[in-house]
Amino acid sequence: MATNPRKRQQKLERRAAKRKEKKHEIVRDHQLGLGERLTVATKYPPLHAWITEDVWKEGLGWVLFSREMPNGSVAVVVFLVDRYCLGVKNAMANIVHRTTYESEFVRKMTAQFTSRAVSPATARKLVEAAIAYAADLGFPPHPDYHKAKLLFGDVDAGESKDEFEFGKDGKPFYVSGPNDSEARSHQIVTTLARTRGVGEFHYLVALDPTKMPPAAPGEDEDERSRLRGAPPGLSSDRGPAVS
Repeated sequence: MATNPRKRQQKLERRAAKRKEKKHEIVRDHQLGLGERLTVATKYPPLHAWITEDVWKEGLGWVLFSREMPNGSVAVVVFLVDRYCLGVKNAMANIVHRTTYESEFVRKMTAQFTSRAVSPATARKLVEAAIAYAADLGFPPHPDYHKAKLLFGDVDAGESKDEFEFGKDGKPFYVSGPNDSEARSHQIVTTLARTRGVGEFHYLVALDPTKMPPAAPGEDEDERSRLRGAPPGLSSDRGPAVS
């Protein structure tokens, strides 16, 4: 049967209009800032929500959350969560091609870390609970958190039944990382002394003894001296690369 020329023309015009609209969407997306693009991405379904086991074993680990977008793209955010003290120490966000996502995020989260798949609600609940704990100690989240959190969108943390413990042995525990300068460590220890009181937190840092807060009544001076010269701990202060 011969094809109706008019119907064929209409079909071609519809296809051309769809291609044109898709092209316009791509252009609009690239013209938006990352925060706006993350907000747009919230209308697409979650892809992965993972927490590395280091969060539970060492108190410091990664939380990843992603959404699959059209045109082969993935919106992804990664949070470095310090469950013992500082809350969200780092936050990163990006929108990448699916192949980049698989190689730079999925491969590293599964090959370099032992990770646990969780619900989006649990991932958000852990991040926000860590921030609340740190805020009570006097520490704000990493500045990029406010942009990265946009990808959670309407994910309801209240739907998660998981409960989390913060601090170590019932007290905040600060461990200086490889990127923490002496000045930064001093600032953190001083803040803890102010918000919790000397002797009401633990720390493992390399500090000039003259800059440390005074010993609490009954505090073991030998142990205190050992901590003064201790090297930074928790060598797991690393994570998936974000380009």
